[in-house]
Amino acid sequence: MCPTANQFRDQGYQFDADVDLPTHPNITMGYWPLSMRTTVGYQASSVRTDGSGVSTGGFGFTGLDILSFGLLHRDISFGLVLTPGLGGAGFGTGASDGDLEAAYVRFNRLERFLGIKGEPGTYLMNFKIGKFELDVPYSEKRSPTLNTPFVMYHYVAGTPYFAGASGTSTSSYLNPNSFAIGENSPGVEMAGTTKTAITDGVFRYSLAGLSTNTFSGPVSGGSGTGGRNVNFYGRMTQSFGGYGIVTGQRIGLFGAYGNAPTIANATCPSCLAVAGSGQPFYRIGADVSFTYDGQWNLFGAFVHGNDSKNLFVSQGIANAQNASWNGAFVELDWYPTQLPLVGMPGWFFAYRYDIIRNDRQGDPTFAKNYNDVDSHTFLARYYIHQSNRTDIALHAEYVTYRTVGVGSANAVLGNGTCAPACGNLLGQTMLVGFDFAY
Repeated sequence: MCPTANQFRDQGYQFDADVDLPTHPNITMGYWPLSMRTTVGYQASSVRTDGSGVSTGGFGFTGLDILSFGLLHRDISFGLVLTPGLGGAGFGTGASDGDLEAAYVRFNRLERFLGIKGEPGTYLMNFKIGKFELDVPYSEKRSPTLNTPFVMYHYVAGTPYFAGASGTSTSSYLNPNSFAIGENSPGVEMAGTTKTAITDGVFRYSLAGLSTNTFSGPVSGGSGTGGRNVNFYGRMTQSFGGYGIVTGQRIGLFGAYGNAPTIANATCPSCLAVAGSGQPFYRIGADVSFTYDGQWNLFGAFVHGNDSKNLFVSQGIANAQNASWNGAFVELDWYPTQLPLVGMPGWFFAYRYDIIRNDRQGDPTFAKNYNDVDSHTFLARYYIHQSNRTDIALHAEYVTYRTVGVGSANAVLGNGTCAPACGNLLGQTMLVGFDFAY
């Protein structure tokens, strides 16, 4: 994403010009702020453990995103992302779930009502309400990878991590806390940006209060149905010599604190937002981004997670303890724009390494390294065509991953070793296709 696009997003999809407004006379009746995106091509996957495995492959498409972002009025922005349920999505691996992935309204530059005036381009107080993506260190929604989420954004202690997504396994323990910073959440957010002359950069912050009514973890006495608590997420960044992505350098801090419900309401165990007896968890981390020569971007993040032992006590786990783990990723992007002898304009290359290392399991009968994750992602894209209305790119992505100790029905011993039959899960996925948007 170019720095101008980052600024456009942070300012609520406007540039302080009359042409931003949906009523501007230069906007014809043929214009509508709507986009559709999907990827068609071939995908192959394989997974193995304990000396056996299975491979699949086929032609198909990833799914469909219908997106709309823009202005309702001066300084009143909106965002909508619809992912319809499609029976043939996912390259034949099963129907996709439909959802309104994002739906929010944002009121921009509220500081003006307090008499605070900033420099042009300063958006100090912007209030958002609805369902939206958190201000994570690097957005998955705008990441060039299509098949590989950031592992640390979705990791849940006790639940085996398969190919960047949680799945069922023959060895696991229950964790009522399903909070993931990579998932869009319903709530409210106060965010802002301001230029900092001393660093020739931008200071950004985000403070969000998140509803727990979308929690889906197991709770005693019923299914996971969410709670009535409010969880909190915050992040702040400071850039130097630019906006911090693509241009300049950036450092940031982020964290989350909340309570996960553990007991369902006996009078209505299937109702939404009725689970109770919330128990605490927190996430805290840091991120950095470096750019060089307009072609290279090296960035990464680290997070430490902790779930209260009472979450696991509620599931009947004997001698339960706090679950703690560390996650991180580092990615190197290369956009070779200045190679006249090689002639590679339009190409984009990336490599990312994701890692999870557990400090302590909520169930002490599981080994410390149970569910440790290593994931390597390689990406190459060639932008065939780009414009303000249509885009198409040739996309090739390959990921190989390992998850420790999740491949056996045998119990994992508590002495730091795995039972003889307890194997690591090894997998890989390859996608080659055309990614296009209109």
